[in-house]
Amino acid sequence: MEQTTQKRKFGLLTTVAMIVGIVVGSGIFFKSPQILKQVNGNIPVGIAVFGVAAIGIIFGGLTISQYAQKEDHVGGVITYCEMAWGKTIGYITGWFQCVFYYPAICSVIAWVAANYTCALFGWPNLLINGQHSWHVWGLAVLYLIGSYLLNCLSTINAGRFQNIAMFMKLGALIVLAGGGIIFGDPAEAITHSGIYVTSGSGFLSALVVVIFAFDGWMVAPSIAHEIKNPKRNLPLALMAAPLIITGFYLAYFIGISSMAGADFILAGHDPLQLAATTLFGVMGMKAVMFFVIISVLGTLNGLVLGYIRLPYALALRKEIVFYPTLVKVHHKFDTPLYAAAAAFLLTLLWMLLHWLSVDGTALFHLTLFRGLEVDNLPIVLTYVFNGLLYLAVIIKGIDGRRLNWRQRYLYPTLALAGALLVMCMAVSSSQNLMSI
Repeated sequence: MEQTTQKRKFGLLTTVAMIVGIVVGSGIFFKSPQILKQVNGNIPVGIAVFGVAAIGIIFGGLTISQYAQKEDHVGGVITYCEMAWGKTIGYITGWFQCVFYYPAICSVIAWVAANYTCALFGWPNLLINGQHSWHVWGLAVLYLIGSYLLNCLSTINAGRFQNIAMFMKLGALIVLAGGGIIFGDPAEAITHSGIYVTSGSGFLSALVVVIFAFDGWMVAPSIAHEIKNPKRNLPLALMAAPLIITGFYLAYFIGISSMAGADFILAGHDPLQLAATTLFGVMGMKAVMFFVIISVLGTLNGLVLGYIRLPYALALRKEIVFYPTLVKVHHKFDTPLYAAAAAFLLTLLWMLLHWLSVDGTALFHLTLFRGLEVDNLPIVLTYVFNGLLYLAVIIKGIDGRRLNWRQRYLYPTLALAGALLVMCMAVSSSQNLMSI
């Protein structure tokens, strides 16, 4: 027997874990040195970059939480865009997320996890040792299959894994950040780094690097219809998670920079390897790599958890082909299995496009796919839709809700400024930036 509705089974902790688990990927571990290099070793300026980048997610969460307190229907952002600008914008948003954003990002995240796994075992991989390998792509597909099966056949366990992955990745950040602060000298490192002069272009380049490390927080509204007491728990999660993420990011950046020192990082050395070796010995890097793999898989799990609900949300609105089939929810697994299958096939298609843009261009000279930024463009376009939601609050508020001046003007204005900054920096930058 099949049905068309799902039970509410996710609590506040799982919702927070989903946001934190998606946003905190491998990027913070491996991008921190790049950020410090962009600001020419000036740690206080690097801290300021994190603060500016956090504006978008913190105030974006505060703004979106107003929508979440009004509606908890299936669709999340699709529903919010319908509330703000009507069904046409909601329809466009849904299709963009369903066939473009989620499958592209899921394919890239699975590929990243596969690269780090190969590195852990000393196998050829592109991200760590620069070697192209079929093993990476095969393992990436296996990670996708495993993640989709887990989220289809045992949603509760998928939520539990999200909780475990969040605590493991935050544990790694705490240990490395705490070790850096204990074994380093933050006050001296910050004072000494003042001798390094940072240009305006360096600040903006660092901002482009770090702001994409905050991507993914808007996935949580896609499971609003499965969250217990969503009008309370989802807004709380959207407000708490950004603050948690920003705090851990800043602690890690300060700790790792203090332990290694700006001179060490500017010379091209890896501070993560130094920290891991100092704290854990010669096996430190393998231990850190394992936690990074769990971190990336937690990101993938959270994305898949949200993604398989999107074809289902469009089917409920009769805005997708085969909607009578895609709308069905399996009574035993409480999951829209047909919608999940459609999402999986779309993700495989984007995995193929990613292969064509990476190995295809490098090994087989398929120049047609050179410059296809599977990991970058979907994120930029997401901020277009986010910006429209913020703008709607400023212009006309939210129907049926009384907003004070902070909720109506201050929060959405700062969130809109953050979204515009992402779009402007992405357009002006030629860097191929990762979302993790």
